[in-house]
Amino acid sequence: MASKRKWIALGYNLPINPSKNRVYVWRKLKEAGAVYYKSGMAVLPYRKEELSFFRWLSEKINGIGGEASIIEICFIDQKDERELIEKFIEQSKQEYREVLTQCRKIYDALLMSKMGKEEIEKLLEGDLLKLAKKYKRIRSRDFFKLPLAQEIEYGLADIEAILRMSANDFSIQMKRIWT
Repeated sequence: MASKRKWIALGYNLPINPSKNRVYVWRKLKEAGAVYYKSGMAVLPYRKEELSFFRWLSEKINGIGGEASIIEICFIDQKDERELIEKFIEQSKQEYREVLTQCRKIYDALLMSKMGKEEIEKLLEGDLLKLAKKYKRIRSRDFFKLPLAQEIEYGLADIEAILRMSANDFSIQMKRIWT
């Protein structure tokens, strides 16, 4: 029985030189969460946004001397489709695990130290802001809505709670100084 799920694929070919063009295309596909099904064929679940992205990238590839084609895929063999889905899931899991590890490091650092206002601001502007942006990017390309996302959200909520307590403690200390 054939799958009812639709996929889109970008088949492309680029000249070997300059290599920066190949790296550029690879990075753009990685940012979009595409998975390589076969050599030179990147795949995404069929959605309007992904189709627009492939159209845009196809034009870029053609503009830099390459060739690109966008095709719609519907798997006949369920096993092939499951293997592709597993690639997407594993990609998301790996990215989520990295964010979760960073979350835990920040959480532990906040618990173990008494940070001052300047240190907290530095944390907010640096690591925590980058972490939140990274999580948002990963979440946008988690096509199969993995439960790890929820675990990260809990971790971010825990960090937020510690920061609120720290801010509250700081506010209490300031009141004591001024009164």
